[in-house]
Amino acid sequence: MIKKILKYIIIGVVIYLTILAIEFCCLYSVHGDNTWNYIKEYWDWYKDVLFW
Repeated sequence: MIKKILKYIIIGVVIYLTILAIEFCCLYSVHGDNTWNYIKEYWDWYKDVLFW
């Protein structure tokens, strides 16, 4: 029973990390070397929207 639950948790984490890697690759292909600045600006904007 625990092995089955652990298996589903690991599969979920792997799928989540795969989606994050694909998203980062897409961002890098669009923004190039400016990717980290774009991500930083996005999170700054997101924080301003949530905590204004």
